[in-house]
Amino acid sequence: MLCEGLWVTNRFFWKTFAKKALFIKNPSFVIRILVAGTLVEFAGYWMSYHYKKLYNEIQQGRVAVLDSGVSTELERQGAPMQDSQWSGRVSIDAFDILVNTHKAYIDAGADIITVNSYASSRLVLGDSLNESLIEKINKRNIDAALEARSKTGANEVLIAGSISHQVAWQHLDGQVKQQIDIPISKDELEFAFTEMRELFEAGGVDLLLLEMMSIPARTVPLYECVSNSTLPVWCGLSAKRQNHKSEITSFHDERVLFEDNVKTAALYNFDVMGVMHTAVDLISGCNSIIKNYHNGPLMAYPDSGYFQAPNWQFVDIITPQNLLSFAEIWQIEGVKIFGGCCGLGPEHTGFLSRLK
Repeated sequence: MLCEGLWVTNRFFWKTFAKKALFIKNPSFVIRILVAGTLVEFAGYWMSYHYKKLYNEIQQGRVAVLDSGVSTELERQGAPMQDSQWSGRVSIDAFDILVNTHKAYIDAGADIITVNSYASSRLVLGDSLNESLIEKINKRNIDAALEARSKTGANEVLIAGSISHQVAWQHLDGQVKQQIDIPISKDELEFAFTEMRELFEAGGVDLLLLEMMSIPARTVPLYECVSNSTLPVWCGLSAKRQNHKSEITSFHDERVLFEDNVKTAALYNFDVMGVMHTAVDLISGCNSIIKNYHNGPLMAYPDSGYFQAPNWQFVDIITPQNLLSFAEIWQIEGVKIFGGCCGLGPEHTGFLSRLK
C-alpha cells in the first residue's frame, strides 16, 4: 500500500532482506511489502502527491509559475555576496533574508520556489574556507525553502533543488575568467553532482532543477548523475547570440550550437525542458529548437541585466508588464511554465501569475 503523497513509476529498483529493515537517508522513498515472511523494499523514482498533481495539470494545459531570481533578489535585499562564491553561503550569513525571499515569491503567486543552491555545490565552495560547511550550507538552503512554505501555509507549492555546473569565479589580470577556461575533472564533477543530488533526495525537495546547462563536458556528467535520482528532473538550458543574423549558441561557448546542447539533453527524457538565463528576445528562437526534440512541457525564465562578479548589475531591467507581454507570446508557442532568472524579482512573478 502506498503512503499518501507518494507515486512510484516503473523506474525502480528493489532489494530483499529477510526480516530486516532497509535504512536509507530518506525513508519516505521506501515501500515495504511483507511477502511470505520476507520484507521486500522498493526505492525509486517517486513523485510527491503535489508534484504529480501539478505536473498532470501542466500536461493538460495549466500554466505554472516558477519564482524569479533568488540570488539576485537576495542581493537586492542586502544579503552579502562573496567574491568567488557569489550567493554560496547566504544560508549561513543571512538565513532570515533567504526565508523572506522565498516567502515573497510564494506571496507573488509562484507555484514552484527554487532552493538557493546554484552557487553552493562543491564546485564553487570546495576550494575555499567554506569547504567544511558545504553540507550545512545546503541543508540550511533547503530548510529555508521548507520554512517559507510552512510559514505561508502554501503546502501545494513545490520546492526545486537547483543544481548547476558553475565553478568558483576566478580572476586573471583583473578580469573574470570564462567558465570554459577553468579546468575541472570528470571525477570532481561527478563527486559534486552526486553530493548535491543526495542532499536533495534526503532533504524533502520535490524535484531537481538543472540550471544554466551550457558546457557539454560538464552537462553530460550531470545528466548521467541525475538520471539515477529518485526525484523528477527539469532541465534549463542557456543560450546567446552575437547578433540577429548569427546562430543561437551555448551561453558559455560560442563554438557549441544551442541545438546540439538541446539534442543531448533530450536523450535523457527529463520531465520538463526549457530555456533560462537567456535574453527575452532570444527565448522564442530557443523554444522552436527545443520543441523539435522534447515532447513534454516547456518552461522559460529569462534574465535581465548582467553579472560583474560578485554582483548583479541591475541595468535596463525589463519591466514586469513587458515581461508579461513576451510571456504571452511564449504561451502561444507552447510554454506552460514561466518564471524569471537573474535580475527579476517578486514583482515580475506577480505579473506572470496573471497568465494562470
